[in-house]
Amino acid sequence: MKPILFEIPGIEMPIFTYGVMLGLSLVAGYYLVTYLAKKDNLPGDALTGCYVWTAASALVGARLLYIVTNPADFFGDEGSLVDLFNVRKGGLVAYGGFLGGFAGSWLYSKRHGFSLLTWADAAVPALALGLALTRVGCLCYGCCYGRPIFPDAPSWIKGLGLRFPDWSHAFPTLHAKFESQEGLMVGDFQGAPAYLHHVHQGLVAPGDHYCALVYPTQIMEIASGLVALALTFAVRKYRRFKGEAFLAFTAYYGVARFIVEVFRGDLKRSGIGPVSTSQIVGIATFAVAAAVWWLLLRRVSRAPASAPPKEAPARADHRRR
Repeated sequence: MKPILFEIPGIEMPIFTYGVMLGLSLVAGYYLVTYLAKKDNLPGDALTGCYVWTAASALVGARLLYIVTNPADFFGDEGSLVDLFNVRKGGLVAYGGFLGGFAGSWLYSKRHGFSLLTWADAAVPALALGLALTRVGCLCYGCCYGRPIFPDAPSWIKGLGLRFPDWSHAFPTLHAKFESQEGLMVGDFQGAPAYLHHVHQGLVAPGDHYCALVYPTQIMEIASGLVALALTFAVRKYRRFKGEAFLAFTAYYGVARFIVEVFRGDLKRSGIGPVSTSQIVGIATFAVAAAVWWLLLRRVSRAPASAPPKEAPARADHRRR
């Protein structure tokens, strides 16, 4: 677990691992989407614009959903409007990014006159890859952590558990720089979030160096993203109608996220009773995706000509370049 990946020398600027993984997911996603969209014969001049628009909408949506589900952090006595733009305070919500990105894609595709479902089929593998990469950032930072594992749990479950450290003990040099406000080492460097939460709950003593043993929810999400990546590629290969890969991802992630949420232990998730916001959205998106998949599959079975054409094998270009 490494919340800060490195420092920029001279100005002592911390580069957080989560931000690096988020940036890597955007760059890798761009190349993957561009490759798949060209195979699907989408207009090349619109690809970059659509990706940038989608990515920006996803980031806005991810932040907005966090703000909506945790309004007291921003509009309460201790809140500040400046904190609305401070991603380090609270962060992002994956489902907000999904919904925001979809809305951005819809607006851009409608304005530029190409198929939203074809674009969605090209974009969801990158989305799945992005989920896996950004959860690596969550693991390094220690956010999105799991519930404590019961002491009487089977030994194999305990063997999968994680303990997140008190940053002042795990990273004393960094902690001292933040305490003295050295260079750009400003702001709060208290953590990991699981450790602070467990100290507040009395699960560990303030002098302990680690939080209680918790379920590895970040690793579960990384694995879920990789499974979703494989699933979307498989469905793309055998898809029967435009949008099937997108619908498969939506349905799968709705179920997978619902299950992972059962093991989540962080506080900033909101919801209705024991059901979290992500579980509510997961149930809704699964139901909608399943219904749309059924309707489109029936349409294709009645009119096979509406199915997407098979990809023609690429021909070698022997011209000099």
